[in-house]
Amino acid sequence: MDTLLSWLDPTASHQEEDETSSSVVVSALAGMGGVGKTALVASAGRIAHQREWFCAELFVDLRGYTPGAVPLSAGAALDVLLRQMGIAPEEIPAELEERAAFYRSALTELSRNDPRGRPVLVVVDNAQSAEQVRPLLPGPGNHRLVATSRSSLHSLTGAHHIDLDVLTADAAVELVASILKEDDARTRDTEGLRQLAEVCGYLPLALEIVAAQLARTPQLTPARLVQRLKKAASRVDKVHDLSRDASQTRILRAVFDTSLAQLTDDEARVFLLTASSPGPTISTSAAAVLTGLDEDAVEEVLEELVAVHLLQHASEDRWGAHDLLIDYAASHPQPPADRDQALTRLLDYYVTTAHAADTHLKAPPSQEVSNRFARREEALAWLDNEQATLVAAALAAPTLDHTDAAVLLPLLLTKYLDLRRRFGELEQVSRSAQAVAHATDNPNAEAQAWLALGLALVGMRRPEEGGAAFTRARDLFRQTGNTLGEVEALTGLGGARQQARQLDDALEAFTNASNLLGRITDPRSGVPALTGVGLALQSMGRFKEALDALDRAHALLEQTADPYGEAQVLSCRGLTLLGMSRFEHAIKSLTRAQELFQRTGDAHAEAQTWVLLGTALNQANRPKEAIDAFTHARELFQRTEDTQGEAQAWAGLAEALRKTGQTEEAVKAADHVRDLLGQEEGAALGAPELAALGMSQLASGEFTEAVDTLTRARTLFRQTTDARGEAEACAGLGTALIGAGRGEDAAEAFTRAQELFQQAGDIQSEAQAWSGLAAALGQANRPEEALKAVTRAQELFQQIGDTKGEAEAWAGMGLTLLGSGRIIKALKAFVRARQLRRQSQK
Repeated sequence: MDTLLSWLDPTASHQEEDETSSSVVVSALAGMGGVGKTALVASAGRIAHQREWFCAELFVDLRGYTPGAVPLSAGAALDVLLRQMGIAPEEIPAELEERAAFYRSALTELSRNDPRGRPVLVVVDNAQSAEQVRPLLPGPGNHRLVATSRSSLHSLTGAHHIDLDVLTADAAVELVASILKEDDARTRDTEGLRQLAEVCGYLPLALEIVAAQLARTPQLTPARLVQRLKKAASRVDKVHDLSRDASQTRILRAVFDTSLAQLTDDEARVFLLTASSPGPTISTSAAAVLTGLDEDAVEEVLEELVAVHLLQHASEDRWGAHDLLIDYAASHPQPPADRDQALTRLLDYYVTTAHAADTHLKAPPSQEVSNRFARREEALAWLDNEQATLVAAALAAPTLDHTDAAVLLPLLLTKYLDLRRRFGELEQVSRSAQAVAHATDNPNAEAQAWLALGLALVGMRRPEEGGAAFTRARDLFRQTGNTLGEVEALTGLGGARQQARQLDDALEAFTNASNLLGRITDPRSGVPALTGVGLALQSMGRFKEALDALDRAHALLEQTADPYGEAQVLSCRGLTLLGMSRFEHAIKSLTRAQELFQRTGDAHAEAQTWVLLGTALNQANRPKEAIDAFTHARELFQRTEDTQGEAQAWAGLAEALRKTGQTEEAVKAADHVRDLLGQEEGAALGAPELAALGMSQLASGEFTEAVDTLTRARTLFRQTTDARGEAEACAGLGTALIGAGRGEDAAEAFTRAQELFQQAGDIQSEAQAWSGLAAALGQANRPEEALKAVTRAQELFQQIGDTKGEAEAWAGMGLTLLGSGRIIKALKAFVRARQLRRQSQK
């Protein structure tokens, strides 16, 4: 509106105009049918009238897109305008050129007779083409002409063009509410009206029609009307004015029909095919396959369809349509005769190209891949661009009776959707493929679909459902004698059990998978199973056995170049070394794993590795480097939309910041953890997420809340037999209990942590637990026991060469001795602590 008014204002200076424009400003408003072009111009005209900009306002409807009407010729339009100016019919010239000249003279005369010499506003509505408008252009005199059309009218030289889009969601709700009575309770149903606006595609004409339906039927709720529209065979046919005397301009299909009627047969065919093809957009290459035209020819037609606002140029090389136009094309009573064959060609093209891209994602560097794409990055770029359309095509294939595409396309998208963490879409297409494969008695394809579904469910942290899907896949693979598939299903099952912290079951599944490796020929296929064995053993604190399994996995990798498999093994190896307090070795493995994940394009796995690397750096007393690592992890988790992963990164960052003395920044980082995890109900959080939330509460000094959260985390870890998780939760709980002044309870928590860390062979964590126990016993006024605990912490820190930890233990001993009145011994302990601190800083 503001843009249009700025061009209408005759007092404004328009420096862009050249001398040939004679101070005439022409504005051309274009947009799809029903978008509100006429309404906008009418509103602008009322404002112009109120501001007294013009001595006269003239209007003519050229009926270019009026259903059932013959478009007005330029001569007839001039006749209408001249009569509005008070010219007698017999004075109007018969020939077009003479009539146009007479019209311009009449405008000049109107302006001259106005006491203020104001210009004239001419509104030319509903133009079919620029040829209709050109003879109506005013002559000199600062006049203004506004033309509306579904075509862009770009051949009008010097015109200012405004392409009108649909309304915003808020404006659409406001429009519907404004048509209802003020006391109508439905005007306050904002959510219902918002859903109604969305289902109407925010198109003003559609909104006005459904609002009239609501007004006509007081008992009809917005939600019920939304249901009717969604269930309708054609939404367009449901959007029509129910009044008996409603004109064709209030029937949406009739409005769209007039746009289609202006096209050539070839243009109409291309529109009906592209607009009804699966997906929100289509590429030029795909449109060429669909229509059977070459790319240059189809691009020219697509550009013309954009010019008449039947299609949208969604982005470079991609084309789309408004939702209601998609519905209109899909439900058209006279579709192109070859539509079925065209859609079959398109689905075949998607399957073939997706297969070519998939070879680049799955193959190691040395393996031959499709030459359809020059390199892996190019294949990924194609999948990224086509992702939404490919998912839609996979889901549409069953209804289009294309069984091959219905099964193959989801399976070919599995690796990509898993890599990009599009688990919701992966679940949809996998369920669709499984149903079709089952119905067509294709057990091997059905097993592959169950396998893909398991990946999706575990990716969405639904391990029980994921485990059931992997079990179905395992049974079908076993039934069909597909050993490699069985190995993959058992490995997936192990991952699901691992996520559910059912560690014994996870180890059993991974072991069963690894026991089958002698029956398969591809050595790479055994790497995930053996890596899983290592991961399960690591989680159970059986570190040496875990390293043995990982060494076997790495030996398989020596037979083939597989950077992604190597990254997985190194990441798990780094985690295991971290548990063994071999921090420098862990850092080396994790650094290499991060580099490989980055090279192979798995941003999420890279983020997880950055978290492990940050933890190792923190434990190795390299907190500044840990800050960098956790920052990288946080950014990658944000990019991959993993809220819980991001929270873990923030929690690690908070700890690293505390170690560098950046207390305020650490508290802010901890607040981020609470904000991220607080978005979900606590009951829905797993033990690791509850532990992270509890640690953030602890960092913020919310000891009572931290005690509650960490107690729940400890219980969940215990229920899932996750000893390591329980130990860490107990250690955090002990610190929170000390903060809450509950020394006796804290001593109990630290004692349990110390026992579990000792069982796991984690000397450093055990030493830290002894230090915490000493502090808890001191608070509980049990100084002798506190001295024994801190002495044991000193011994362990000295054993592993952790000078900084030993210094803190000596400082803790000094405080305990001081509290019991042994001042001289306390001073000696403080001196020793200071010496060790200086030594650790060298």
